[in-house]
Amino acid sequence: MIARRFLSALCSILLVAEPAGAQTMTIDQAREEGKAMAREKRNDSSLVPSSDAQAASVPGYTGTTQPQSTYFDDPDKLVADGQALKSSDPVYRVTTDADHTRPTFSNAEILATTDRATAVEDDPSAYLEGQDISSGSSTCTPLPPGSGTAGSYEAVCNFGTKVDEMAPVCRTPLVVDVTPGTDKYIYTCQNWSTQPPRAGNNSAVRCQPAFNAPVANGVCRERSRRTVFYDICHQGTMNKCFEPDVEEGEEITYECDSPAVARPYTVETVGQVINERRDETTCNAATAGQTCELASETCVDSEPTTRVINGVSVTRACWNWERTYSCHRFSQADDCAELEGNRQCTFLRDECLDDPQEGPCKVSQKVYKCPTPDTAAATNNQYICGDDVYCINGDCEPIVREASTEFRDALVGLHALDQAGKEFNEADLRVFTGTRETCHKPVFGLINCCAGKVSGAVPVAAGAAALAGGPAAIAAFATPFLVLFACSQDEMKLDIKDRMGLCHSLGTYCSSSFLGICSTRRTAYCCFESKLSRVLQEQGRPQLGKPWGSAKKGTCEGFTIDEFARLDLSVMDFTEVYSDFLDAAKLPDEVQTMSDIQTKIQSYYDLHGK
Repeated sequence: MIARRFLSALCSILLVAEPAGAQTMTIDQAREEGKAMAREKRNDSSLVPSSDAQAASVPGYTGTTQPQSTYFDDPDKLVADGQALKSSDPVYRVTTDADHTRPTFSNAEILATTDRATAVEDDPSAYLEGQDISSGSSTCTPLPPGSGTAGSYEAVCNFGTKVDEMAPVCRTPLVVDVTPGTDKYIYTCQNWSTQPPRAGNNSAVRCQPAFNAPVANGVCRERSRRTVFYDICHQGTMNKCFEPDVEEGEEITYECDSPAVARPYTVETVGQVINERRDETTCNAATAGQTCELASETCVDSEPTTRVINGVSVTRACWNWERTYSCHRFSQADDCAELEGNRQCTFLRDECLDDPQEGPCKVSQKVYKCPTPDTAAATNNQYICGDDVYCINGDCEPIVREASTEFRDALVGLHALDQAGKEFNEADLRVFTGTRETCHKPVFGLINCCAGKVSGAVPVAAGAAALAGGPAAIAAFATPFLVLFACSQDEMKLDIKDRMGLCHSLGTYCSSSFLGICSTRRTAYCCFESKLSRVLQEQGRPQLGKPWGSAKKGTCEGFTIDEFARLDLSVMDFTEVYSDFLDAAKLPDEVQTMSDIQTKIQSYYDLHGK
């Protein structure tokens, strides 16, 4: 700054001292020529110190080795030395010794100082040596937002064959067809070896020879028989039974078309089942046009088991079943209309989701680059007022300040080294290692657990606080519809990390398909501990020829020490992280700050009465 002023002043003096008869140069011409010379010298790299000897000639330069470097590896020594020196240090004694004589200021003196500031505020023109700050030409300029560029994200839509999954439920009642019923005469008779049970008792129907002829003529048919046991009595005195024996016999049931013998019988209506089937009408309608598999079947109508159909009693264990199917329906779909109509988004590429692809692609996705929505603007305005000026013969010129790119590059380099020390993994000797995280979205579905930056970026500090706050804080801070879609906690965490700028997208792959048609896709990310780590990985891998790998199998391994040493940080673009380092450097409104200071000072003296 001093050099530029000196060169400009020197040029003006030399121009004024030209010999008589030389062409007179105007002040404006001299000013412009001085500016041109200053710019030339400023851009001359030969004027920048490139050796220790040249650096030593710079006023105030004391070398790169300082006495304080002894504390770098031994911070405890700094504490010990400070404790040893504080008792003899006059500044420490003045600030801690209540009896020590120290400067004091009265309330009037302090308010007089603030009154002077108020006077400058009331009439700034009187103190600006002729600079004009009237309406329309004020030198107070509002500061731009300090968050830097909002960045961008990749938005995806799909077109091709859509797979809809459904689970229809239907019922299949049992249908039984029988012949009309006819009357049948049912007889129950007995056979025994020698004599009827109990002597003199002939009440039971004896099967032979009574049913020999009806069976032979087809009038009667045997329906069932079973073994029975009889008590056989031996005749004794007074025709009583003594010591009964047990003898085996048979009981036979006959079904006759007419009364065959003059014995007791019962009449039944008997029919014949000629057809039995399930009625599939409802289920065929529910599964029409779909590829289905039976998932479950349950009896829903089993009582009573015996029912009269067409006058005939029919017994079955179940009369109706409920079925649940797992079905898939195929159709053509395209959900890209919204992205195609968004003029802020730029088309990047087409990708096929078939895995593996056989023939023409069945499901494709279009990838667009969209700007990240802006975050809410600050409610209070911030300004920087006035210009630095240099004056010659009463003619003043403002000095335009230019930021030093070397400073911010050095700042990034220091942060990179600090972050490398924090993230160094002693187990595998790598730095800036990320973690692989994924989220899912059904193809053509409304659910989207991979929202990304669609709802805007978030400050690093606020996002970190939400992640540390537990499930409730995470759900409150994540993109709102992730909670509505019941996305997992891990997917909500990934959403916050991505919006903080910590994650690099590896791409999208098909995670679920049916008959080769993708139905669910997953997006994979590598997430890092800081935004700087992500930028170093994104811009360092191309330098090393170190690919990320595919979306399905890509890894997030860090750099080895040798790889990190080979990175050229000077060619990397750290614009995205500059704002994080410098965001706190914004200046507040000067007038409001002065007013706050005055109020606090007055409140203190009003409270303490001094």
